[in-house]
Amino acid sequence: MRKYFLLGVLFLFTVLSLTTLRSIVPELLYKQAISFGLAFLVFFVTYKLPFAFHLKISKWLYLLLNLSLLFLLIYGSITRGISAWIVLPFGFKFQPSQLAIPITTLYLLNSFASERKFDWFLLFKTLLIIALPAILILLEPDFGTVLVFVSALSVFLIFNRLNFKQVLFLISGAFLILMSLWFLVFKDYQKNRILSFLNLNEPTISQEFTNQESSSAYNARQALIAVGSGRFWGRGIGQGVQSHLRFLPERQTDFIFASFAEEWGFVGAAFLLALYFSLLFFLLYLAYQVNNFPEKIYLLVLFVMFLVQTFINIGMNLAILPITGITLPLLSYGGSSVISLFFALGIAQSIATDFKKKAIYNFY
Repeated sequence: MRKYFLLGVLFLFTVLSLTTLRSIVPELLYKQAISFGLAFLVFFVTYKLPFAFHLKISKWLYLLLNLSLLFLLIYGSITRGISAWIVLPFGFKFQPSQLAIPITTLYLLNSFASERKFDWFLLFKTLLIIALPAILILLEPDFGTVLVFVSALSVFLIFNRLNFKQVLFLISGAFLILMSLWFLVFKDYQKNRILSFLNLNEPTISQEFTNQESSSAYNARQALIAVGSGRFWGRGIGQGVQSHLRFLPERQTDFIFASFAEEWGFVGAAFLLALYFSLLFFLLYLAYQVNNFPEKIYLLVLFVMFLVQTFINIGMNLAILPITGITLPLLSYGGSSVISLFFALGIAQSIATDFKKKAIYNFY
């Protein structure tokens, strides 16, 4: 039964997600249930295919990913200020950027499979492959997705043996990029989220900026109230006040953890965190066990992706991190996210299934 560990974890996430959505936004339950059904189908198909096959087709997936992102910038419709979704029949939408991490990782691993030394040419080539989808996503604009994307793909650089000059170049480049984003790209509301969190507001801030700050602070305060009102056992399913009376903004996506904690309490939140810990442990333990370097890197990228996204989302729900618009993986509403994550984890299960045949001690 151990080989069904990951499948069991995903099933529990599915139950918790659908139960929470049924309580706070029942009108979205039907679409999300269909998304989970498709996600499980994608998972089974993906894990039946060997890891080598995924590497082989990665160049076509990477090309399709960037063409989709470019298409959105030219012809995409704007929803909530972002042009990130391709409209599908029957009212469904798909967000290509959700697939950026697994596809780009596979393409990088396939491109450098025969390389032995991480020289300057290979470093610039790596940065270019990462930068292309990152820039296209940033132009949507979707900074939260870019933040998770860059954090996860940085694993590819960390686990290659860079010399001191290459490390210094990366640090300097990262600093210049952040400064450029702050002064040239970030909008007032994005700066406001960070400044209000750091409490660096000055009297010279404009009235418009102050209003945005009040809105940002309101969102964080309502989330914290929702989490605190759940206490130990929770208010009960369907009994949440902040979410049902809509004091809590984006209760089904960005702040679903607050909605969940209000109804399920500390006990439910602890169980949810235990599920995330189990998933992270599975990925990290498997990465430690496998000997194949590309498989190891892929698993570590997934580990960082889930860790960063979960930490940031829960952190902003608890008001210990600024609001970034990052959803909670496998729990928040969103068919694109669910299907993409199941696709990425299906490849991880493919690695685990193949590894089972040649390992002595197995976790999965």
